[in-house]
Amino acid sequence: MKTVTLFHSQICPRCQVSKRLLAGLEPDFPEVRVERVEYLTNLGRARDAGVRSIPTLVYGERKLSGIVLTKKSMRRFLEAL
Repeated sequence: MKTVTLFHSQICPRCQVSKRLLAGLEPDFPEVRVERVEYLTNLGRARDAGVRSIPTLVYGERKLSGIVLTKKSMRRFLEAL
């Protein structure tokens, strides 16, 4: 099983949208486990992962971040794992 980490914040409206879209994709990727990490309470971990903005998806050295993570961009990220 592959684990993808979503760095987000409860106070980030864009993150809430990304979380909802990602949850909708999860059934299509049963081999992927999504770990949700609160950015503001895990700043050291986010820094170590190279996260500079939220929302950000991380798998190893691969990252997907942006103002808005679209369903299409997240699907492509997951398909490429």
